[in-house]
Amino acid sequence: MIILPADQPLDWRRPPVITLLLILLNTLIYIVYQGGDQERTEQARQLYLDGGLLNRERALFIDHLTAREKLDADQRRAVDAMRRQDLASVILRDLEFEDWLHRAPAFQADPAWQQARQHAEAARDRISAQRFGFIPNKFSLQGLFGAMFLHGSFDHLLGNMIFLFICGFALEAALGRWVYLGLYLASGLASHLLWWALDPAWVAGIGASGAVSGLMGMTIGVYGLRRIRFFYWLGPLIGYFKAPALWIFPAWLAKELYGVLLADDHVNYYAHLGGLAFGFLATWLLRLSGVLRVDEAYLNKEDPDAPFKRELAALDQLIGRFALDQAAARGLDLLQRYPGRPALLERLYPLAKSRQDKALLAAVLKQLFSLPDPATTLPLLQKLADDAADPQQRLLQHPTVLLHLLQHLLKAGDSSRALLPWRRLSQANPAPPQLPGLTLQLAKLLGQRRDLRGVGELVQYLRRAFPDAEQTRQLAVYQQHLAR
Repeated sequence: MIILPADQPLDWRRPPVITLLLILLNTLIYIVYQGGDQERTEQARQLYLDGGLLNRERALFIDHLTAREKLDADQRRAVDAMRRQDLASVILRDLEFEDWLHRAPAFQADPAWQQARQHAEAARDRISAQRFGFIPNKFSLQGLFGAMFLHGSFDHLLGNMIFLFICGFALEAALGRWVYLGLYLASGLASHLLWWALDPAWVAGIGASGAVSGLMGMTIGVYGLRRIRFFYWLGPLIGYFKAPALWIFPAWLAKELYGVLLADDHVNYYAHLGGLAFGFLATWLLRLSGVLRVDEAYLNKEDPDAPFKRELAALDQLIGRFALDQAAARGLDLLQRYPGRPALLERLYPLAKSRQDKALLAAVLKQLFSLPDPATTLPLLQKLADDAADPQQRLLQHPTVLLHLLQHLLKAGDSSRALLPWRRLSQANPAPPQLPGLTLQLAKLLGQRRDLRGVGELVQYLRRAFPDAEQTRQLAVYQQHLAR
């Protein structure tokens, strides 16, 4: 049974940075660090065999395992018939047998046996699951924290990372990055602590599933009784349904309780149960107490740009009513509160130009030329280039404005429009020091269009105005190349 929240669309304007970093961290640990486990395992097994430990412990282990697991005669013979290397690995990983052996009088009375065992165990403890896995009966802080970043197989990693991404990106947006990360880690710790309290096993537990289960509990705590969409997969049935989030919590809880009581597999249902319960209770109680703040607008799917769009519509109404004085004053205020918005610049530029409003035009041009990607405002840049050719638009013919305009048009790749401010700048006295380099850039763009006449015009200018410049020499070579 799979039931997952599927209510919020992924918005890359608010990228889930922490979620992606957690996925990257888990993946790198699995590939880079855990990738050496096979070699570590082989070293530990070889030390065990070379120390003669299998001959000493084989019968003791089989007797201990038979009594502990209540093996029948066939099962006992199957264990006894295992290959030496395989049986050595099984014995070395059996921490419950190891604990019993350490307390055995014969072992305690034999220093050579103890020394050989110590060397094999030290090598085994370098294996990731033994070093950083959480073993309830060998409680350690490094296991308590480290286990949630280890995985037993690629499938184990892939499954957890898919669930982490699906549940994590919406919670990160709703809770904020650092609160989300803190609750994620706390859920992982709580999942291990519940396992330690209820089932003090000798098995090393690894995986992010406890922390991921915490995310599912956090989802319920955040949404509460809101109706949200869920994806379900129940055998042959696949689809979506809507329900109050809180209604799904008993189903998730029942699934984990069933696993604890009745399932016979290697899934750590205690960790799932601990993470799920902690994630829900932590977010629910913190919200009730007012400590935890949630982005309600995000949960309600409100458009984050709605305030700006309302302001823009109000500005349009002022311009439509020809209340231009009010529109200009409103425009300056909007530029301060919503800087770098192409839609706002496109509305305010015609207003500033028609009114010859120096303050508004300067504010518009400053923001226009500060945008990193000229392609987003190319139509406005093209309009500005056309207007700068008009002798009456003296405000647009200032060398600084023309220089910025030329640079942005070159960056956007519009060579035909770039010629307009370039010709104005080529007539300036003195010419801007950046002009030779910009002329060379413009020539290369014109050359790509095979505009030999335009390139010739630029060559003549540089020979006349900057005869000793390096760009003049390079452009002459480029012209010869085009003429071939």
